[in-house]
Amino acid sequence: MTAGRVGTVIVSVLCRIVVIAAVWIAATEASLAALGYGVVAVPVVTATTYALTGIPRRRAGLTRSARGALGVVELAAWVIGRSIIGGIDVARRAIWLPGPDIDPEWVAHTTMLETSAGRAALALVANLMPGSLTASIDGRLIVVHTISPSVDVAGALASLERRIARIEAAWSVGGGA
Repeated sequence: MTAGRVGTVIVSVLCRIVVIAAVWIAATEASLAALGYGVVAVPVVTATTYALTGIPRRRAGLTRSARGALGVVELAAWVIGRSIIGGIDVARRAIWLPGPDIDPEWVAHTTMLETSAGRAALALVANLMPGSLTASIDGRLIVVHTISPSVDVAGALASLERRIARIEAAWSVGGGA
């Protein structure tokens, strides 16, 4: 590995650690009680990002790195927001009187994400949306179990997919817009 490549990897790791640590601090409201967990969680999440996206072959540039970092923050905020709204909806459905408002179904989604890492991220993050659970992934086809046909899983997957695609484009090895 050349010195330039080592420098690229070091800068990439440091940037990702800073972004993920900032998200951790914001999510835990800078709680000292959560600091010990963060010391473990931040490196694990950083390593996971490399397992999903690979190690960059060249520097992405400050603009693309910032665009990718902002994409991750936007994705995290979107997932948190969807989790809160969806959690309330699932709770409402479970306790609805005279009986639960639940009618499970399967939703098949064909993704346009180019990389297997992006498709895996889509399937994994989809599990964080209340009322849905990824059941299988086969190439570009993702099958999700949902609590009810009235839950817009297709729309949520499409929105999630766009966010992941922006992050992939910003942090991809080959470049991107």
